[in-house]
Amino acid sequence: MFTPNNTDPTPRDEISDLEWEIRTGRAIYILEQTLPDFFHIGLVSNVDPTRPDIVDVPLSEGGNIESIYSPTIRLTYTPPVALPPPFPRTLSLEGLPLYMTSSVFVRHTMKTLYSDLRVEMRKVAVQTSPPGRREKSLCVGLTVHGTTRLHTIDSIQPAPHQAAYDALHASLSHAFGFGGQVHVAKRDSH
Repeated sequence: MFTPNNTDPTPRDEISDLEWEIRTGRAIYILEQTLPDFFHIGLVSNVDPTRPDIVDVPLSEGGNIESIYSPTIRLTYTPPVALPPPFPRTLSLEGLPLYMTSSVFVRHTMKTLYSDLRVEMRKVAVQTSPPGRREKSLCVGLTVHGTTRLHTIDSIQPAPHQAAYDALHASLSHAFGFGGQVHVAKRDSH
């Protein structure tokens, strides 16, 4: 998870092993402290190590701003129930822009569907790599609690997938002259 970008290193990327351990430790600590408030504050991504009271510093403030994420961060998620084909059993995203975008998407989608959202962290485990490699994985087990904003819908008639199929069938029948007739039921205006 916290793997420095190994391609084309610049002097700024060349840090000691001790400094790398300090930075990854700080990042893990910040995640442990801020993930429970994810739905209120969003994903904390920047720190100023000279100001320990501020953990999410806007990049516009300048100073000693550090991102707590590697540019090559990888998110993997295995849902508790397998998704239907063609989806893979484990979803994976790689790269900081996609990671940050997915966090915004998840946050806003969940806030739309649920109220009173809170995150309960059940497990935080750090997996390290063999000596000589700078790579750590953070496995976070969490539970999201909230109250649904939506009501249960018993049925939609016609089913959305059936309506799409019927429209495609009708258009192909009309364009190519095959497939028979499609009957469209109209509602009475009474």
